[in-house]
Amino acid sequence: MSVDFSELRYRPRPRLGRRQADPIAVSMAKIEAFRSEAFKAEIARLEAKAAGYRADFERERERADRLAVELLQAAAETRAANEWAARLEDEVADLRTGRRAGGSLAGQAALRLGRLAASIVQSDRAACR
Repeated sequence: MSVDFSELRYRPRPRLGRRQADPIAVSMAKIEAFRSEAFKAEIARLEAKAAGYRADFERERERADRLAVELLQAAAETRAANEWAARLEDEVADLRTGRRAGGSLAGQAALRLGRLAASIVQSDRAACR
C-alpha cells in the first residue's frame, strides 16, 4: 500500500493541556481596570466640585432674590416720597399765590399752612418706618 502525501493536508490538533490566556488581552484588561478606577475617582472628584459650585450658585441666587425684594421696596418708597414731595410743592405753590376761591386770603393761608404741616408730619412718620 502506498500513500500519496501531496493529497494530505496538515491540521494541527488543539492542545489538550491548560489553555493560557493571551498576554496582550490580559494586559489590556489590567489597563482598562486601572483606567476604569482612575475615571471613577476623577468622576467622583468632579461631582464633589460640581456640588460645591451648586451650593455657591444656590446661595448667590437666594442673595439676589433678597436684593431684588429690597430693590422693589426701595422703589415703592421712592415713588411714595416723590408723590409726597409733589403734593407738598403744590401746597407751597398754592400758599405763595393765595388764589383759592372762597374765604379770606388769611383764612385760606392758615388752612393751607395747617395742611402743609400735617403733610410734613405724615411724610416724616412714613419715612421713619
